[in-house]
Amino acid sequence: MTIMKTKICLLIMVLSAVFVSSCNDNVRSYAEMKRDEQRAIDRLIATEGFEILKKYPADSVFGEKQFVVLDNGVYLNVIDSGNGNRAKLYSTTILMRCSGRYIFEADTGSFSIFYNSTFPIEFIYGYASNVIALAATSSGSAEWYLLSLGLESILGYVGENAEVKLIVPFEYGSTYQKENSRGAPLYFDRVKFMFY
Repeated sequence: MTIMKTKICLLIMVLSAVFVSSCNDNVRSYAEMKRDEQRAIDRLIATEGFEILKKYPADSVFGEKQFVVLDNGVYLNVIDSGNGNRAKLYSTTILMRCSGRYIFEADTGSFSIFYNSTFPIEFIYGYASNVIALAATSSGSAEWYLLSLGLESILGYVGENAEVKLIVPFEYGSTYQKENSRGAPLYFDRVKFMFY
């Protein structure tokens, strides 16, 4: 009887190990997510002919295809730095419109909230995390798909009516980037910040 119990226990352990390993086939490690993300970004850079600058331009002027990688990993190209009026932390209400495309292998397509029939994304500079937290409960909203701390961080570089291009990695990305797409970067071909 003891030999039979041992065999049954051994069989259960083997089957459990097989089950656990098969369940983990779809789960990528953090290192794999970062590797896959960088490959997607590198493909976009090569396809679009982007030039990655080593540092922010001294005169703050970017060429059409020039990007700089910020400390948080966001790639930034400033199209228009705005009118000089800077957002005040914790008090300036930001209205943001954007367009771009998904660049991950499993998720391609484009998005735009520049249409009059869509509302801009609204948040207070410094409090975007509050809007992001609320959006986490309402998947499918523009905030859930697009708003991120990476996007908000750009307001430290530009002012009112600024227009930029961005590549936002998932670490500083939207709820969509972190949860549903499991680590997808987003490319914004146009982001416009308006102050309210």
